[in-house]
Amino acid sequence: MSSDIQKYVPLKQVISYFIDENSLSWDELDKSWVIAFRALVELNQSIAAEPITTRLPVEGNKTVVLPSDYLSWSKIGVMDSNGQLSTLKVNTAITTFKDNNPNRLSHLTPDINNVLKSLSVVPFYYNYGYNGSYQTLYGAGDGLVQFGECVVDETNNIIVLEPEFKYDSVLLEYVSSPQENGDYEIQTVLQEAVIAFLAWKYKLGSRDAFYAAKIDGRRSLPKKKVTLQEIAQAIRQDNGMFIKA
Repeated sequence: MSSDIQKYVPLKQVISYFIDENSLSWDELDKSWVIAFRALVELNQSIAAEPITTRLPVEGNKTVVLPSDYLSWSKIGVMDSNGQLSTLKVNTAITTFKDNNPNRLSHLTPDINNVLKSLSVVPFYYNYGYNGSYQTLYGAGDGLVQFGECVVDETNNIIVLEPEFKYDSVLLEYVSSPQENGDYEIQTVLQEAVIAFLAWKYKLGSRDAFYAAKIDGRRSLPKKKVTLQEIAQAIRQDNGMFIKA
């Protein structure tokens, strides 16, 4: 048997709760809808947005065009053999010069030569001496292993990759803009925050009441609230026969 309480609730239904609660005229519907949409945007940007992961092709000029509904990104990487997203290194030194030009790579002509000559004519840097010979220790240093470099050009909505990037696609985890399907929807746990926002803008409530409702709603969002399974897992992971730091 289905329940009347679903994960999402239409924005207009939340507005009707506000109008009924405050005994307002239904002539306020249009004005309330505009204000409620502002609440939706604010909540979506700060706490409510659920990241989307998509695979995007790499263009011939080593750039990736961001989706049309893109707002902000959380991860950029490639898929590893375990089905995990291995992130790329964010290198702000990568230039965005001509990044929306199909012939971008041909414009990347260096002004200075900062390429080091190979050591002892070997393809790798031998960074560890052992028993009279040199060995390579991959990951020596900070231990960060990443599979390429990138920078995001927010102005042109483009991911700019290093010229030597060797993969034909990247995985992007990003926050998208709310989409209308007859009406906008919001997580049910945030409906009280929208009502408090409306009350604040109608001068029937306070800004503090809105932020209190927003905090309460955030604590109930998926991946934000703590579950008993996560607590039990943390306890088990912390117990073992190993030297304490």
